[in-house]
Amino acid sequence: MFGEFEVVAETEADIRGRLSLGRAGAKPGRRYRVATNDEGVLLLTPVISILERELPVWEDAELAARVRKGISEAHAGTTINLGDFSSYAASGDE
Repeated sequence: MFGEFEVVAETEADIRGRLSLGRAGAKPGRRYRVATNDEGVLLLTPVISILERELPVWEDAELAARVRKGISEAHAGTTINLGDFSSYAASGDE
């Protein structure tokens, strides 16, 4: 019935439908994608959320390579200081 899953705990939903998953190894602050099937089996998959504005880096392998190269150059101290670009930042940018 559980396929490749290992039963590690049994828990009961509270009045608001919440489950305590600490005994199952869930870490505080970790995010999970929740999937369900026709039998009501829930599958929790750990996920890391990213900002929508960072999505292009994950979708474009060339852009990701350029970002990694820039980070490597910064760590190696081989970058060139081009000055302050804060005047180009959009209002609300962090």
